[in-house]
Amino acid sequence: MSKNDLKSSLHALIEGIEDTAVLQAYLILLSREVKSQEDFWETIDSKTKLAIEEGLADFAQGRDQDFFQYMKTAHGVER
Repeated sequence: MSKNDLKSSLHALIEGIEDTAVLQAYLILLSREVKSQEDFWETIDSKTKLAIEEGLADFAQGRDQDFFQYMKTAHGVER
C-alpha cells in the first residue's frame, strides 16, 4: 500500500469516527508524531545557532581543544 493509499484510508476511517474523545486521542497521537519529526535546529535561538556554527568552523579548521584544557585555560578550573 502506498503512502497516499494509507493517508486516504486513514482519512476515511477518521471521517467515520463520531466519538469526540476518540478523535481527540488521535489528534494528540498524530500531533506528537509530527512534532517528533521536527528538526531541532528550527527550535533553537539564533545566538545558539551562531555558537554551534562557530564551533563547527573552528573544528573544520583544526582549532579544537580538549574540554578540560579549555576549562583550565578559560576559567581556571582544574580537574
